[in-house]
Amino acid sequence: MLVQNRLMPVCVPDLLAQPTLRLRALTSHCDDVERRISWVSTTELPDPLPFLRGGELVMTTCLLDRDEADWIQLLGRLAELPVAALCIGTGLVHSAAPPVVIEIAERVGLALVESPVEVPFAQISHWVADLVFAEQYDAVRATSALQDELMRELLSGHGLRGLLRRLYRQLGAGPVAVVEPTGKVLARHPASSAWPDATVLATSGHGADPTCRPGSEGPGEGAAVPIVVDGAPVARLCTRRPTPRSDVLAFATSILGLEVARHHAVLTGRRELLGQFLEDVLHRTIADAEARRRLSSYGLAGDGANTVVVARVGGDPRRLRSLPWTLEPLLEREGDRLPTALIDDTVMVVVPDGVDAEGAAHTVAARLSVLDPQVRVGVGEPRRGVSGLRLGYFEARQAAQAGPGVHGAAPLSLAGLLMGNLDLPLHELGNTVLAPLLRHDEAHRAELVGTLRTYLAHDCASAATAEALTLHRNSLRYRLRLIEQLTGRDLDRLTDRLELWLALTALDEGPAL
Repeated sequence: MLVQNRLMPVCVPDLLAQPTLRLRALTSHCDDVERRISWVSTTELPDPLPFLRGGELVMTTCLLDRDEADWIQLLGRLAELPVAALCIGTGLVHSAAPPVVIEIAERVGLALVESPVEVPFAQISHWVADLVFAEQYDAVRATSALQDELMRELLSGHGLRGLLRRLYRQLGAGPVAVVEPTGKVLARHPASSAWPDATVLATSGHGADPTCRPGSEGPGEGAAVPIVVDGAPVARLCTRRPTPRSDVLAFATSILGLEVARHHAVLTGRRELLGQFLEDVLHRTIADAEARRRLSSYGLAGDGANTVVVARVGGDPRRLRSLPWTLEPLLEREGDRLPTALIDDTVMVVVPDGVDAEGAAHTVAARLSVLDPQVRVGVGEPRRGVSGLRLGYFEARQAAQAGPGVHGAAPLSLAGLLMGNLDLPLHELGNTVLAPLLRHDEAHRAELVGTLRTYLAHDCASAATAEALTLHRNSLRYRLRLIEQLTGRDLDRLTDRLELWLALTALDEGPAL
């Protein structure tokens, strides 16, 4: 028997229309095209319901002797499940379907058909199985073809917008959009569709989460599936209305995630290379003339004025390289609009003359807030030439140490420059110098470090220090002698005072950016 592939499901009227099966409808419910057959189950069990899942064509010869009450209970439960139809085989146990069965089936809304003994149940089962498998094959083939189309759209010159256009046509779920966790719409189709901000809530998890609230639709009307990169959701693919093609939506988000990850890896490589070059400039390991020549290849005037923006996120610095914090240019296959470098756990952006450096700093802060809401950003002063680039970098680093948010440059102190020096392990040295005091304070719940800081801040004046600490002078003298004993420094010597002050400054500043 040759069965043509078809995209329509198998239903009870199809079964009755097949002349070779010689089936006859016994109730008026058999012409319902919504009665779709998922599979066939042949049974003579007293209670077949535990073995049925719904949608089956149930076939029986009515071998068991049932009274009217038994039939009412059984047929009512089959209709409630519901099964697609009940087929009674005649010519073995019964010459015809029992009238009581026909009457009850009509009353409870059950499709009832009769099969003559000349047509074995196996023939009916094979016919249904062939059509079900053909339907499944066509569905898989259609999905595969659509997935190929989506992949070609994404990899062609049409990119993301071509993918959204194809999804819009195929899903039948209204407008589609890619939305950041903050609610910013990165791309949409149709372009005129309304997608107000805050359409997607910032949530965790990788499964479908219907949180899109576009237009006038009610909450949860559409679908929102995360686009995941390196195990973290970076955006959501949203539809205006629900779609039965969740498999297509899931595939689209998976290839979007792969595409974003691929372009992010390329962009990260460029940032790393620029970071290595700028480190050479900061370390003076290349001549200024060579530095000026190479700056020009990044669109920067080596002799012109540039402003340095430095940003630092907390936590594991590998997140700067593994998670895309500049999603829009990645989806549009663009690079950084301003020269952006990665140096250890620091992002360095060089803003050329004529570009709003403050605005660029706030853009960097907003993007990096995806990784760390407490991101710290510093902005240096506009400075000319290679030497100005170095000085601006340390200015921006010092400004970033002021705390979360964007901070402008303050006058660069000598201590600040020392603390920011890439080559000096000042934080470690400060810890080494003050380690005896830190251990003593921890063991005895004392305040020797705080006393030393206050003493130096008051120009080593005992009276002012005692007043600031609300401490008796004898107690202050005892603490100062203990500090000298533990550190091996003499507080009357200027060089020792300077060393202790630098150690405290290094301790307060923390590790270099």
